[in-house]
Amino acid sequence: MNIQKILPLLFVLALACKSRGPEGESFTAYTGATIIDGSGAAPVENGVLLVREGHVVAVGTKENVAIPEHAIVHDVTGKTIVPGFINGHGHVGDAKGIEGGHYSSENIIDNLKLYAHYGITTVVSLGGDKAEAEPLRAANDTATTQHARLFIAGDIIHGNTPADARAVVDSNRHLGVDIIKIRVDDNLGTSPKMPEEIYRAAIARAHELGYKVATHLYYLDDARKLIDAGTDMLAHSVRDQPVDDAFVSLIKSKNVCYCPTLTRELSTYVYGDTAAFFKDPFFTRAYDTAIIRPLLDPARQQQVKTSKGAITYRQQLPVAKANLKTLCDQGVPIVFGTDSGVPTRFIGYFEHLEMEMMADAGLTPMQIIVSATKNAAESLGLKNLGTLSKGHWADFVIVDANPLDDIRNMRKINQVIIGGVDVKR
Repeated sequence: MNIQKILPLLFVLALACKSRGPEGESFTAYTGATIIDGSGAAPVENGVLLVREGHVVAVGTKENVAIPEHAIVHDVTGKTIVPGFINGHGHVGDAKGIEGGHYSSENIIDNLKLYAHYGITTVVSLGGDKAEAEPLRAANDTATTQHARLFIAGDIIHGNTPADARAVVDSNRHLGVDIIKIRVDDNLGTSPKMPEEIYRAAIARAHELGYKVATHLYYLDDARKLIDAGTDMLAHSVRDQPVDDAFVSLIKSKNVCYCPTLTRELSTYVYGDTAAFFKDPFFTRAYDTAIIRPLLDPARQQQVKTSKGAITYRQQLPVAKANLKTLCDQGVPIVFGTDSGVPTRFIGYFEHLEMEMMADAGLTPMQIIVSATKNAAESLGLKNLGTLSKGHWADFVIVDANPLDDIRNMRKINQVIIGGVDVKR
């Protein structure tokens, strides 16, 4: 075929592409649901969520949101729409089943798919992240729709001197991280704790480079010092004693957020017996008998049951719960997190256990939802995420019952949407 014959054909194809349907066809509207936008505001009944090109265009009542004529409309009457949950303290890429040591790009994606399967659409991986994670960061992988978005912390800061610690911060910067993680804990007296002069140097250097700092900790006294040193998030509960009024005033004055990770404590003792959730269909949909078989070994269970960690952390879990309730009631920003992704802390499922444990601590369903949406995004600086607001990514979960009636209704997942696209589950 010569060029004279090809040109008219190309012209016709160009006209066809240019006029391929009205502009409204790129809109998708979800109608009829109760919409919880994540901000803490009252839900919108019989609402409309309008999405275009992966982002939220409008949220409101059917009277207040105009649906373009040619938009695709999904009637989800009777269901509830909630922003995709953010895990502010997870770990991604190392765990496979109940084993560690599987770090790879493929395993990172598998982990992120598991999170998405359970309605967790964003994960902040707080430590252990390697070069394979950098291309999969949310900043680079903005087109992702089939797995959770990823933010990383790189290496947990370590070193014997302030200079060592600053060097690790700089190395993380070169890797391309989103947040810095330090660890100030002696593991119930079994290991050295990072000295104050070293963590102060690390925090100062991180702030010079524009990073927020999350800190693993255990003791109330360390929490006071870390807040004074400038940490931005306490990445576990204070567990050794109840927080007092002075601590509440301090953490509020510095606007430091608090990430309780109650399931971290659960994981230290629950395998001292056969965990009840091993028979939960919501668990077994993703984790089969072969995965959990080693955890059923009586000798292993006895070893867990009699370990110092299991005994101590179980005894002090009520302190952690009480501190969470106190701080939440006093207006401290609570950030949802689980420390899942470590072997035996089951990705996705543990997030739902965390919700239930937070409810047991006395938090309302709305407080739990806000901790996993608005608070997590704002406290950790995650842009265009957290709430169903105009211009934010269209990351949301459609559930068959209202979680404000019972947070366990978050289990009744109908659809998970990331970037406006239905996640294949």
